[in-house]
Amino acid sequence: MDIFNTKFKVDAYSDIGNKKKVNQDSLIVKQARTNNIGRVCFACLCDGMGGLSQGEVASASFVNRMGQWFENEFSRIIAVEDATEDLSQANPVPTDFFRQVEAQLEMIVRQMNQGLKQYGSEQGFKLGTTAVVILIMQGQYLIMSVGDSRAYVFNGNSLKQITHDQSYVQQQMDLGRMTPEEAAVSPDKSVLLQCIGASENVYPDFYRGKCEEGDTFLICSDGLWRLLTPKEIVSYGAKTNGLQKMTELVKSRGETDNISGLVIGV
Repeated sequence: MDIFNTKFKVDAYSDIGNKKKVNQDSLIVKQARTNNIGRVCFACLCDGMGGLSQGEVASASFVNRMGQWFENEFSRIIAVEDATEDLSQANPVPTDFFRQVEAQLEMIVRQMNQGLKQYGSEQGFKLGTTAVVILIMQGQYLIMSVGDSRAYVFNGNSLKQITHDQSYVQQQMDLGRMTPEEAAVSPDKSVLLQCIGASENVYPDFYRGKCEEGDTFLICSDGLWRLLTPKEIVSYGAKTNGLQKMTELVKSRGETDNISGLVIGV
């Protein structure tokens, strides 16, 4: 199979959940075909926070900006690369190409953080959003993460969590002060160390890797992953309407948050 040119298989699902009055999650997924680089898939998922619709404003604002980036700034990068080098030859996606993308995304995160903070200050409330962004092209992926929304990759029965939560309970587990079982029931399990719009400074994490034939990526809000086991993610993830089935499962287990996910099959 030609993973450079095969169309990506995509599923997306978002649910308001059992108790929330507003769905503060937002997501976007786009595909494009370029002359020399082949097919490209881009997606962004955000979990907003703030009273009433304020979190929705934060998440939707960042998702909209990411859509603009893909159509404008990223398109210009591709146009330059198409005109100068055939990236399908030898080593796909040069390191400096991804570095340029990372630099642009990091700049946007900082700009959006300041913009949302200013908006909240003017309106008299706080708002913010997590973000997971994924770019897949030429058999490689680049992921950016802020907060505790996650990116996974699974293939067959194998599941790997790519991102590392920027959260208080994850920090405590990293320091050996809390077990995963304690973290799952901690009253601080939703406390974030990084949040676009509510942090003084935001430092996104970036992850890169190679895609293997049969890889499926899942990016999701904590409302989806928190009450699922790795085995359940693998079992449902690649099925038709798998995201909806996972959503129904976590709702039946009492999940009270909004629930959103994106599945991208290579």
